[in-house]
Amino acid sequence: MHGLRIFIRLDKGPIENNVFYSQRSHGPIYRWHYEKHLARWYVARVDGSHWNSNELCTASWQSVPQELKAQLSEHYIE
Repeated sequence: MHGLRIFIRLDKGPIENNVFYSQRSHGPIYRWHYEKHLARWYVARVDGSHWNSNELCTASWQSVPQELKAQLSEHYIE
């Protein structure tokens, strides 16, 4: 997916180990979190006024779970 970046927040440690953030080009940032009891990824648009984007660290595409990759593909239809 062209221009798509995936992030994590290292400052949250294991609390957010099932959380990823995505941004395409200079668009909005989305937070993806996995609900274990529902076995599903949920997405919400992030309000950038509540925190600084410098808190995010680039994640490798290989670290993204396959199910999330599929949802990202659907979310960011090319």
